[in-house]
Amino acid sequence: MTLNSSPLGHGGHRDDRRRRLLAEDLTGGFTPAEPNTSGGSDRTAAAVAHKSANYGDAEFLETQLRLTDLIPRRLFSLILWLKVGFVAIAGLVTLYVISPDLLRTPDHRPAMAVLGGSGSLSNWFSSLLLLVASFLAVVNYTVRRHRTDDYHGRYRIWLWAAACWFLMATDVAASLHQGLQQAMISLTGMRITGDGTIWWLAPAILGIGFIGARLLIDMWSSRVASTALILAAIAYLAALAAFYQALGMPSDLAEVLFLQGSLLAGHLLLTWSMALHARHVLLDAEGRLPRRAAKAKKPRAEKPKKKAADTVVDETAKSDRAVADDAADGDEDDAENDAEDDTSGRKWIAVHPPHGSLSGPALQRVNPSAQPAASPLGQKISAIVTSGSSSSSLQDDSKLSKADRKALKKKLLEERLKAEQRKASHW
Repeated sequence: MTLNSSPLGHGGHRDDRRRRLLAEDLTGGFTPAEPNTSGGSDRTAAAVAHKSANYGDAEFLETQLRLTDLIPRRLFSLILWLKVGFVAIAGLVTLYVISPDLLRTPDHRPAMAVLGGSGSLSNWFSSLLLLVASFLAVVNYTVRRHRTDDYHGRYRIWLWAAACWFLMATDVAASLHQGLQQAMISLTGMRITGDGTIWWLAPAILGIGFIGARLLIDMWSSRVASTALILAAIAYLAALAAFYQALGMPSDLAEVLFLQGSLLAGHLLLTWSMALHARHVLLDAEGRLPRRAAKAKKPRAEKPKKKAADTVVDETAKSDRAVADDAADGDEDDAENDAEDDTSGRKWIAVHPPHGSLSGPALQRVNPSAQPAASPLGQKISAIVTSGSSSSSLQDDSKLSKADRKALKKKLLEERLKAEQRKASHW
């Protein structure tokens, strides 16, 4: 079909038809729906334009397995994997022992049967285990980094662990440690100790020990996985002790079997711990782990509110307030006896002891003619001045009205001025 019946740029219905025909040619006969009113392209047309000629719409991709689907959720499956791994190690050790008899060459073993030898089945199995451990560390990282309470980014240790296990797998396959040892000896001209194995052994112990300790802290929520990691560390330490001949093996054969068997067991337990923790974080992310009951907090012992000295002061204040209340209650009786006091010319008043004394107030006879009769305001002022504790003073002061406070303030100012005038007159 030719589309050059009209020049470009005329617009209108003919241009819309041109675009539809072009889309039909590109999609192989599919006629898309009319474009939407907002001016955007139709989603159906875009989906068909990217349709594969061999796989169609590729809906099967939605049902494909993810990396996390490769981790078994059942603990029984992981235990079965561990048993199969130990059976494989036992088979490699047995092949090393019986291979001379099978081949009828007592002094010769094939390369594939030599434990720890280049091109052997044991090295292949060790490298495979460490590669799986590196893969499982990446799976742990992909899930662990989404934890909501990890504000310091401790999940990054799983990337370091994946890199470390991958480097170990490469070293088992290519003997990187021997190349490093020879390079350092040639550069420095010294072996330090022995044949120079310290050049690669010391960095390996420091690096693996640091990463393992950090992983153990992060894996502590899964006790099974952390236990497997601790067992792997014990196996590596046993292999290190056998490497330095610190165990006193009865024969060279037993020493080789113990050394290589411990290394293989350490690799297997390390991989198993990675798998166990990957299962743990997946179940935790899916909410399938049982929640631990919160521990009940023990009630704190109540601290003594007051010390012995404070108790004595409080008792003194209480006694002073009781005396003040008794004096207030006895104001009416004092008013009835004012006549008798006037005739005798004497009056008894209560004199409070100094602050801090445990003794009660003493009575003293005074001449009423020498002292004017105290007004109700004066009685309140005297009660405030003669009170034995600051607490009673605040309590009596709080009973004063606003007018009484103003009068009290005025009276105190007047007394202060008079005292200053008397002092100046004496000069």
